[in-house]
This record gives sequence, structure tokens and C-alpha cells, in this order.
Amino acid sequence: MKYFTSEWWGNGCEDETVFKKYQEYLDSVSSELPEQLITIQKEFTLHDSNIKEINSDFENGIVSIRLRGWDIAFEKEMEYSLLFSGVAEFKQFLPQQEYVESELGDLGYWEYEVVNEATEMRMLFASNAEFCVRFQGFEFTCNQIKA
Repeated sequence: MKYFTSEWWGNGCEDETVFKKYQEYLDSVSSELPEQLITIQKEFTLHDSNIKEINSDFENGIVSIRLRGWDIAFEKEMEYSLLFSGVAEFKQFLPQQEYVESELGDLGYWEYEVVNEATEMRMLFASNAEFCVRFQGFEFTCNQIKA
């Protein structure tokens, strides 16, 4: 993670300038990001969601991630399916503690960065696990989970 680091989160997210710096960066590269990344950023949230499934097809450059989370108002439970195509890299840094109480835990923060001619999505979980997917294309679907 470049902006929303585990150190920043561990210090209580006190440095509010991180959000401003990241938003300034995001605004400066928005024309280079896949359109659906901008949509998910503006209209939905992955905050406090949990990974339910990850599928990787590296031969075809595809990674899909299914999460259970919330709508942007945190009122309705949602299921998100993220599909990354043209995947060049998928790194997973799992918790380094000897004992981890709750698997990956909630997804706390995520960020996008344009790297060469690709996009990276980085994710930071409550357990300090981090994912990084470098890709060309992105699509997502979301559905409200019926009570």
C-alpha cells in the first residue's frame, strides 16, 4: 500500500491528509483508469467487506474476487464480484503474526495506481494482509443480499 498503509491504519488513521493526497492522485489519473473502477469508487464501497471466494486463471490472465459487504450507506448487505482481466501479477501478503484470530478480516482500505500501462488495485485487511492485483481490464457486479 502506498497511501493507506498498515502503519497509518495502526496509528488510528489520524493523518487525515492521506485521504486528500490519494483523492488528488486519483483525480489526476482518472482518465487512465478503467471506467468501472471509477464507478465502484464513487457509487459503492468495499469497506468492511469480507472475501468469500478468489479464483485465479493465470493462463488466461483472469482473477475474480467475490466479497460480502455493504452498500455505500452501510444499510444493505451486498455481494460484490470483481473481475480483473489482463492480469500480469497477483500478490498476496498474508498476516505475519504467529496467530491470526480471524482469517483476513474485513477489507479496510484499497487504492488504485496507474503503473506503466497497467492499473494496480491494492487492498489492506484488518489482519494486515495485503493483496495487489496488476491488470488491464476491470468489471464488477453487485447484488443486494436478501434478508
